[in-house]
Amino acid sequence: MERAGYLEHTTAKVEDCVLSFQWFMKPILDQASQPGKPTFAYLIQDRAWAEKIIQTARRHRGRGVTAEMFLGCFKTLVHALEAMVLEFSVPERERLQTLQRIRLYADALETILVDDWTSLSDLESRSNLDTANRLLTLEKNKYENILASITDLVLVVDSHGRVVEANAAALNLLGPHVRDDSWIWEILGLEGESMDEMLHYYSLELSHEIRLQNTDTFLSLRIIPLSAVSLASRGYILVLNDITVFVNQRGILEESVQQRTEELRREKAQVDEMVITLRRVLQTTEQARADQMDRLAEDMEKLLLPALGRIRKEQDVSARSHYVDLFADQMLGLLNQAGPRKDARLLRLTPTETRICQFIQAGKSSKEMASALNISLGTVNTHRKNIRKKLGLMGKDQNLFNFLQASDHLPQRHPSE
Repeated sequence: MERAGYLEHTTAKVEDCVLSFQWFMKPILDQASQPGKPTFAYLIQDRAWAEKIIQTARRHRGRGVTAEMFLGCFKTLVHALEAMVLEFSVPERERLQTLQRIRLYADALETILVDDWTSLSDLESRSNLDTANRLLTLEKNKYENILASITDLVLVVDSHGRVVEANAAALNLLGPHVRDDSWIWEILGLEGESMDEMLHYYSLELSHEIRLQNTDTFLSLRIIPLSAVSLASRGYILVLNDITVFVNQRGILEESVQQRTEELRREKAQVDEMVITLRRVLQTTEQARADQMDRLAEDMEKLLLPALGRIRKEQDVSARSHYVDLFADQMLGLLNQAGPRKDARLLRLTPTETRICQFIQAGKSSKEMASALNISLGTVNTHRKNIRKKLGLMGKDQNLFNFLQASDHLPQRHPSE
């Protein structure tokens, strides 16, 4: 239709053309499923099947469309349909029957349209045209009022990119210069130096974020082709929304995220450094432990094993007892190397003395100990003196309670001991 030149002055909408195609095809498809074939005369007389297209033709006639223009568009549609049928992969006979049926209905409809078109008088045609013009004026005013009341910025440009119309919101923000001969990409500061170049950067129907040149105003931009509404229109509608608040809020959020990310990065670096330090400490501890085990093995070899050898060889009981005490002292000396809070001298205590020490740690008095152990107060004091002696706490300035509190733990005695 465009190549045939029928879109230059048409008022047809896209949906009108689609509906006309469907209305023309429906009776053809309905008849194909029924026996028999309607004649040309029958289709001319029974016009119910063509009523919707007749009404469409009358509306276009009321808008000033000529019969040549309307029939030309219709014939173009029919020829496009026939070209489609010729491409079908069906037997030649079926293809020919389909083409004949389309041609029959097309000729009948053309005859009906010509008859209906020429049946109106000049006075009726002028009256219809005046009515259509009034309706178009009302529609135009309604369109202008709607356009003026929209808070979004709306700009209408021709196919070359010059502004031909702008609503009040666009004029308030962009200023009166939008009505001069400036290009739309110059007004908005968009990429490109032609409409084709601009559409290369800003695709149709998609939403684009732009910044109004020389300002801190951000807009969302959608470009809608007018051909989506009217086949004859070649311009574009630009719809813009002020999104400055959202962009600023997004910037604040992005800055906050960036700051938090930097804080997390620094925290991670600190943790990594602590991990490295901890690994070094563990390596040092492991090395110290290995060195301690080496010293313990060396001391056992130098001190304990010779003592055990002497004990085995010694026949005198008193001498053997002396060696056993010596062996025990050496063992206690090695245990003392295990740590400052594990005093090996506690292992010298008897079960009763250990109980006394536990009472002392718990803060019990000697009288409470005597009652709990069912012994005399003098016996408790004797145990205390023996404990001090075994632990090497000589003199009044060395307190047994403080010593026991400083010890990691007392040796655990089985209740039966």
